[in-house]
Amino acid sequence: MEKFILLFFVCFGLIGCKSTSRTAKLKQVDTRGWYTTLEPFAKFNPSHKSVEIWTPEDENKVPLVIYAHGGAGFREDDRRRVEMLRNNGYATISFDAYEMNDLDWNFVTRKVTNTGKQNLIWEVFKGAVAYATQNGNWDRRNIFFYGASNGGRTVLYAGNELINKNVRGIISEAPAATGYSLGELKIPTIILFGKMDNWAGKSDTDFVWTRTYPTSPISIESWLNSQRSKGHPIQFIFYENAGHLLFEGPLEKVTVRRGENIAFTAYQGADELVPQKYEQDVTSFIKMNSVQH
Repeated sequence: MEKFILLFFVCFGLIGCKSTSRTAKLKQVDTRGWYTTLEPFAKFNPSHKSVEIWTPEDENKVPLVIYAHGGAGFREDDRRRVEMLRNNGYATISFDAYEMNDLDWNFVTRKVTNTGKQNLIWEVFKGAVAYATQNGNWDRRNIFFYGASNGGRTVLYAGNELINKNVRGIISEAPAATGYSLGELKIPTIILFGKMDNWAGKSDTDFVWTRTYPTSPISIESWLNSQRSKGHPIQFIFYENAGHLLFEGPLEKVTVRRGENIAFTAYQGADELVPQKYEQDVTSFIKMNSVQH
């Protein structure tokens, strides 16, 4: 792994390296070793090994949910969310944007900024939406966006950039506090958080939804309140005894290291009954906002 990272630094540092493949390059943005991502980014490829396109064996066409993974790439908690959708009879499209860009998820999650991660997710997600509107054995009049963490921030951004008459709603779990700008959302949206979600915070009560950064001066909570004041159909749903990434496993306090001198302690996972209530909320949202034929 150390050898891989050393080679990565040589190829993708401040000046980048020439490549004939269409994959992202990296640029160092500070002295602590953080990077952002630069074009060209990989596009959605339905034949890529990380892409999973699933439809139920049913004669009736069903709603489609396009899923955007979190900052660590498509991991086990992402798979559990997608499986939850499939178990309820919904078609799904999922992918790993980091694999499509030939980037190691361990490096990206520890060394790349949220905006850099979202750049990678966004380009693939955008292509997946275009693919969904033109192909597949699903109900193209009932398309939903769904994402978690950095993917959750990306789908909120997509709600302003990619909306058309066939997109019926957005499901965003624990969207990152920084990264892509959040615009106007005029379609039904739910934002789901564990009440103990202090991921990457400075204390137990430094919650993700109240946090601001110089590059993201408006918190998710303030943005949501401004949307609701305009009459937009968007709401928070909170879960007791839950932290970041509700499908990560049992609720626990973990220490996460990102480099030699960067670390934080935060809650992740949830009590065993939380995913059941979460599943009810997500599936009810899809049913309520799907167009009936």
